[in-house]
Amino acid sequence: MYKRMLGETIYRLRKAKGLSQDELGKFVGVSNKAVSKWETYEANPDITLLPLLAQALGVTADELLTDIKAEKDDPKPKEARVFGIAGTAIETPEEYEFISDKKTKKNLPYMHIHIGKQIQTLNAKARGIIAIGNNAKGIIGIGLFSFGLIGLGIVSFGLLAFGVFAIGLIAGGTIAAGGLAMGAIAIGCISIGALAVGYYAYTGNLGYAIGKYIFIHKLNF
Repeated sequence: MYKRMLGETIYRLRKAKGLSQDELGKFVGVSNKAVSKWETYEANPDITLLPLLAQALGVTADELLTDIKAEKDDPKPKEARVFGIAGTAIETPEEYEFISDKKTKKNLPYMHIHIGKQIQTLNAKARGIIAIGNNAKGIIGIGLFSFGLIGLGIVSFGLLAFGVFAIGLIAGGTIAAGGLAMGAIAIGCISIGALAVGYYAYTGNLGYAIGKYIFIHKLNF
């Protein structure tokens, strides 16, 4: 009975968190086959894994074993304002999310902020006209991974993109690719960087330029 109850609890909580068996297994250091055995009542997790397993599933070890969810883990949405935009927000130790009340005809929020604070919520998705979060997609996208007409992030894609790795019509970043690219490594029609590759390539006298038209700016030290 204990084995069956624990397996059902792991399955229910994993699904609620939006985790695959593989993702949960990687978090606690086991294979997806091990997670499958837990959920099909073939085996129980080692007792030493319970704290990690509980953290991944957003409960305490006691709640995991007794299948009782504490009220603190069931936060209620509260009214909030971000940059003057009214909406609702939920904040937990794992993540923060804000969704504006105002939406488009296709039910897309004018602003969506979704920030994962722990490893199991690193893929927190933000979708809106203005999207801010770990995985942001919008007209304006800001986040670790951002997609939009204007993208700002570690990895960004957009008509106008800025980031450590940026791809866009106009791109700026450590690695930049686009019509106009500026970065340590720049690839584009017009490129400016330490390593510049393009139709027009511009670099300093310590850099490298590859293109039909090459411009080298002399640096004085």
